[in-house]
Amino acid sequence: GTSLCAEAAACGPSMGRIHNFTVVASLAILIHATVCAIQHREYLKAVQQPFTHPPMEISLQCVFAVLAGTWAVLGQKGNFVPIRTTTHLAMQTIDSLDPGPDFIHFNTRELADPAVAWV
Repeated sequence: GTSLCAEAAACGPSMGRIHNFTVVASLAILIHATVCAIQHREYLKAVQQPFTHPPMEISLQCVFAVLAGTWAVLGQKGNFVPIRTTTHLAMQTIDSLDPGPDFIHFNTRELADPAVAWV
């Protein structure tokens, strides 16, 4: 599918500002929802009622803020740049591809001198 910003010319600097503003707004909404939840808990303590779940308004604020923030962060991505490996791969030899020995055993001193115990 095609997106609204398939070409660099379609996404001008105003689209980047919208994404930046949306990130800041979603963080502000999350902070507001946190303050509302704290005030709700304090109200329940004052009227001596148990806390069962947050009000629907607070839950909807959190869901909206997360969705808006996700959209904004994904919209801030840059253009893809191709990985240029052809020149690097052309210079490699079979010796440079060898990762080295699979197992190295360093505890060989006790074979040379049985009087030395390294365990």
